[in-house]
Amino acid sequence: MSYRVNAAAITQARKIIKGTGQAVRLAQFRTVNRVTKTFRTEASKLIRDQVRLKKDYVDRHLTITKTASLQNPSSVITARYRPTRLMRFGGKQLSTRARKAAGDQMRAIAPGRKQAGVSVHVSRQGSRKKMRKAFLLPLNNGNGFGVFTRTGKGRNSVEHLYGPSVNQVFRTTMKDLEPTIRRELQAEFKRQFNFARQKETKR
Repeated sequence: MSYRVNAAAITQARKIIKGTGQAVRLAQFRTVNRVTKTFRTEASKLIRDQVRLKKDYVDRHLTITKTASLQNPSSVITARYRPTRLMRFGGKQLSTRARKAAGDQMRAIAPGRKQAGVSVHVSRQGSRKKMRKAFLLPLNNGNGFGVFTRTGKGRNSVEHLYGPSVNQVFRTTMKDLEPTIRRELQAEFKRQFNFARQKETKR
């Protein structure tokens, strides 16, 4: 039995070692980007599980503002810090009977009725809350209505009311998702690394 010592084997080994480093870098940023997309989708769902906000609103204010690259394998998800208008949490005008009341077509109050507060539904698990001293006013920018309360006797003595921001709910959501993210990063990295290494060694 004879055994040939072939220098080609050394060359192939060098290619594998060199390719492994590149495979790691490729796997890192691909893993981060893929898991980031999954994380954002899951975070949006969990936010909507906690508060009654519409999907399109949460998705518009929970965005991937930085994707990973080969040189910098990190990404950033940014959630809106500005508080959310209380009206977005299912704000509804309440009314009560008032025989001589003219009503208010703009706020869908029928003749013979007058305003009697506003109801909102912030928490997904909680019930709708009635705010008897609140009222609806059209916003100056033409973007629908806002929920207000009076702070004094003057015409402009009113306060626009807000609920939790997307960022506030996102912070609590992150705590729930962090263990899953760590597991997903590890599992996805293995898949991406094996794929990148196989492609490299075939060259």
